[in-house]
Amino acid sequence: MDTSLVFQIVNTSVLPAWLVLIFFPKKAWRNTAIYAFAILMAIVYAFYVFSGVGDLDMESFSTLEGVKSMFTTDVAVLIGWVHYLVFDLLVGNWIVNNAQKHNINHYLIIPCLLFCFMLGPVGFLLYSVIKILKIRSLKE
Repeated sequence: MDTSLVFQIVNTSVLPAWLVLIFFPKKAWRNTAIYAFAILMAIVYAFYVFSGVGDLDMESFSTLEGVKSMFTTDVAVLIGWVHYLVFDLLVGNWIVNNAQKHNINHYLIIPCLLFCFMLGPVGFLLYSVIKILKIRSLKE
């Protein structure tokens, strides 16, 4: 299948999963749905890693130039993008689960999820700040 088409499919198909995190955080089926989606995306990822990478030089991971050289093909960029999509989604799901564990209002979590979707680590950072402030307020 054409990598541009696969890119469009995975890029679009992740949106409903993020909507589940935002609008259905307390549904019993949420974790199952998110993990099922992540597994499907991991299958796509694994397929392209094992069929499309070719000769992978492990030393390429040790320098910026080496990493840049790995992302010079459409297949490599697709693999990297699916990697981001899956892990950002799993971090978003973890944020929802952890926020519920700590009784953090879901409306405070929505911006964290939006940032996590667009700028992964920024969403995690924002959630971490909110969680620290919540824990500190409970101690006072």
